[in-house]
Amino acid sequence: MSSFISSPILYMGNKNRLIRRGLINLFPKNINHFIDAFAGSATVSMNTQAKKYIINDIDETLHLYYQMFAKNNEKTIIKHIEKRIEEFGLPTKTTIRCFSDKNEVEIYKKAYHKFRDFYNKNKNSLDLYTLIFFAFSQQFRVSKKGDFNMPFGNNCFSLKNKKAINFGCEFFSKNNISIYKRDFQDLIFNETLNKDDFVYLDSPYSITTATYNESYKWGFNDDNRLFMVCKELDKSNIKFGMSNVIINKGLENKNLIDFCSKNDFKVYSPNNFQYHACGKENNKQQEVYICNYEVKNNNHSFNLLN
Repeated sequence: MSSFISSPILYMGNKNRLIRRGLINLFPKNINHFIDAFAGSATVSMNTQAKKYIINDIDETLHLYYQMFAKNNEKTIIKHIEKRIEEFGLPTKTTIRCFSDKNEVEIYKKAYHKFRDFYNKNKNSLDLYTLIFFAFSQQFRVSKKGDFNMPFGNNCFSLKNKKAINFGCEFFSKNNISIYKRDFQDLIFNETLNKDDFVYLDSPYSITTATYNESYKWGFNDDNRLFMVCKELDKSNIKFGMSNVIINKGLENKNLIDFCSKNDFKVYSPNNFQYHACGKENNKQQEVYICNYEVKNNNHSFNLLN
């Protein structure tokens, strides 16, 4: 597989492990316009070769992050993070309880809570980005009032994060990238697409839940809108690829299975792929990649299911 580029955006639901298994090699070659309709961390876009990119997500925080990396260089972002670490006494190493002094952990926890309170009173995208590094599982979650409320997570800001920030600033500052915060259907139907363009769809999954989409539960009506968009793209001879889940904890997405079967779309699943959620192995979740074209690259670890 080709080398992997890490996104600087810490976001559950990214496709890191699937990309390492060759997800990008399932995409068409020679992409003109790559439309990432549910971009999330933008990891997929960052690892895809295309002449132009559309990075879209309806989530306000993600949109702020995209703009932050487009408008700031890596030195500005890293300097801000390091300044906040020193100012609030945030940890400079991981503080896993079984290896650390409990008193030290409590000190860092109080420092984190102080910084979290500071952010909630003075909301700033750079501060929110900094805060995520020290949050539980490095996840984003807010209360109904819009306040960040993830607990302390025993994490720190690392050299790996610095490298990812460099990748992010380099990618988002390119002049061939357009950033949007629009509904996926509105976005796609208002773009003039041709046969060399490619639409990638990684929507929330209707049979799963996650902290990153707690505020809006994706349902079967949303699935139907998504399926309608796919059928319209197919009618127009526009290639698309969709990541989704057909089985989760024994629950089948029969709507998705019927959609693939009736339209004769290709369905791929990663070989022997197992997910881990909340620290517990979940062997009954099967993610799939669905597309409306012949995959010609064999450099991947996916099986064709139909």
